[in-house]
Amino acid sequence: MRDLSVTSYTLNMTKSNQYVKTTISVPVEVYARATRRAKELGTSRSAFFAGAVEKELEAANSSAGVIDRINAVVDAVNDDTNEFSTTAAHRLLAKDDGTRW
Repeated sequence: MRDLSVTSYTLNMTKSNQYVKTTISVPVEVYARATRRAKELGTSRSAFFAGAVEKELEAANSSAGVIDRINAVVDAVNDDTNEFSTTAAHRLLAKDDGTRW
């Protein structure tokens, strides 16, 4: 008979929740640290790893948003600079006295 006193993260899975079981390879030290930290937090190692992945994905999305905003500013500045340069060049050409460069 199976010992149900051992808590398993799979016992909390319901049909309404969707989970994928996966196997990953991590360095021994990372595994040991993650195991200790999960225990400190009172959570399963699987929940700890899932939370870490979620945080990384959120950070990546946040970073992408920042990068997109920075790129938009750079593009706007470049557009203004290009317009300024074009206008200045037209003015110089309009004042051209025929001197060869």
